[in-house]
Amino acid sequence: MVIDRTLVDILDETAEALSTLDLEKLNALEQRILLLAESNRKFASDGIDMVLQKKRRLEIVLQNCQINLDALSRLHARNMRNQWAQ
Repeated sequence: MVIDRTLVDILDETAEALSTLDLEKLNALEQRILLLAESNRKFASDGIDMVLQKKRRLEIVLQNCQINLDALSRLHARNMRNQWAQ
């Protein structure tokens, strides 16, 4: 159960760090998840629902980040075209 709780915490913290664009925190979380993956410990099957809920939340945050990045890219491209046209 400990590894399930750790994974849930990492997923929560990752969603928060993405929401606030905290690169330092994201790098630290990456290291934590790598250590967790290397431990080769098994998950308890009774905690999988919570992990899946947190994973889905993180997917939504990532999708929103992508939408925002796409919008910023379009605005930047439009701005660059306007600068050249003047």
